[in-house]
This record gives sequence, C-alpha cells and structure tokens, in this order.
Amino acid sequence: MTEKQILNSKKATIFGFFTYMLFSAINYFSYLLMDENVISSPIIFWSGLLVSFGYNAFLNLKDNKNNGYKRPGS
Repeated sequence: MTEKQILNSKKATIFGFFTYMLFSAINYFSYLLMDENVISSPIIFWSGLLVSFGYNAFLNLKDNKNNGYKRPGS
C-alpha cells in the first residue's frame, strides 16, 4: 500500500467509526424516549463497515483519477 492509501484507510476507518457511534446514539436515545429501538443492531454494525469500505474505495478512486492512473490494458 502507498502512503496515500494508508492515509485514506485511516480516514475511512474513522468515518465508519463515527457513523457507528452516531447510529448507536440515535438508537440509544430513541430507546430512552420511546422504549423501542429505531435501528436494529445488525444494521448499525453493517452500516459502519459499509461506510468505512465504501469511503475508502471512494478516496482511492478519487486519488487515482487525480493522478492520471490508467488501468493496465487500457
């Protein structure tokens, strides 16, 4: 991995963690106010992972596009 990919991975991990924490807080406060969960636990778990991997892919694609990267064979 290049330095830029490592930096993008760290940014994406932090973004995924904050997404996880936001959904957990929403779920917790809804439970306190209404005695029911708005978001299920598996959705909270998978949303954090999907946001992390998706944002990482987005940042890497953006960097490759800005650097004039061409796929092999094109």
